[in-house]
Amino acid sequence: MIPIPANLVQAILAIHLAMEIKELYAVLGKYLSRLFGINQFSCFLFNNESHFYSLDYSTRIETCYWDEIAFKDVEAPFAPFFDNEPLLFPTPLVWFGGSYDMYWALQLTHEEEIAAAIIFHEFPENMDEQAISLRFLMHHFTTAMVRTTIYCEMRNSKEEQASRLDLINEMGSMVGNKSLEPVLATLMGMALKIMHAEVGSILLYDSSGALVTEVEWGLKDECLRSLHFKDQNRTPFIDKVSSTKEVFLATDLRSSGQLALQDEHHQISSIASFPLYTPYKSYGLLNVVNLDFNSNIDEQKIDTLKTISQLAATTIENHHLHKKIAASEVYGRQGCSKP
Repeated sequence: MIPIPANLVQAILAIHLAMEIKELYAVLGKYLSRLFGINQFSCFLFNNESHFYSLDYSTRIETCYWDEIAFKDVEAPFAPFFDNEPLLFPTPLVWFGGSYDMYWALQLTHEEEIAAAIIFHEFPENMDEQAISLRFLMHHFTTAMVRTTIYCEMRNSKEEQASRLDLINEMGSMVGNKSLEPVLATLMGMALKIMHAEVGSILLYDSSGALVTEVEWGLKDECLRSLHFKDQNRTPFIDKVSSTKEVFLATDLRSSGQLALQDEHHQISSIASFPLYTPYKSYGLLNVVNLDFNSNIDEQKIDTLKTISQLAATTIENHHLHKKIAASEVYGRQGCSKP
């Protein structure tokens, strides 16, 4: 067995000790420079579902371009060089108007799945002697990168779940609140935060059964009321959605073809509406508009806001009961009073 050089052992240990992806890239950069004289490299992560390479880190390409640089696997300009030896003369790769020299490209695999691609923008020193060591280091980097990515995803998922639970607990603690204004304001703020929306409103039924806007955070009442379904009756949006107990979600109104907006002065690109109801009665409608397209609106977020909305509806119901009790007590005192 050929002994592993001490400096390579040190590099491998440092790579496996890194627990954050940024730390892992920093460690890789440190030892690529120290052991192989490579200071400029880029790492493209591979999505095995969409089959896209997307730039995740680079010491050569400016950070502002990272989120914009992605390639389909068959169209990646570095893919034809995966099985080649390092180039003595670089191949220029043009990405978004910038030219970046490429000397070598390695495809990194883990358990028969593609994990990433490493692009070297400099020629590795002493490649004849160091080729095995460099490949050995990249093998350990791949393992550490997969492990770190899974760890970070699990941690982020737990943090999101804890954050959602905190929001539910916060709304739950307000169920007995006698004042309705802070409850509605809290609900509106939570809804915009969870759904990553720009504006929203809360409508409640008044004593005559009409929906009246109680909270308006940037969403004009006339704009919401001009939204209607594209059916024969041009059914108003709020009338139809509020009559059900189902969450309504449209992330792209233009392509969905369900809704139309008559108001020319406002624009609604997406909308999510949550009926406010208890097992006994419907109390209104929560609306959030213009969701962030870059944010993932998953089922957990919908369920979280649905739970919070139902807790808020319970608070509204309690508020109405308190008012009825207070009114009956006043009436009772007036009825018992002597002329």
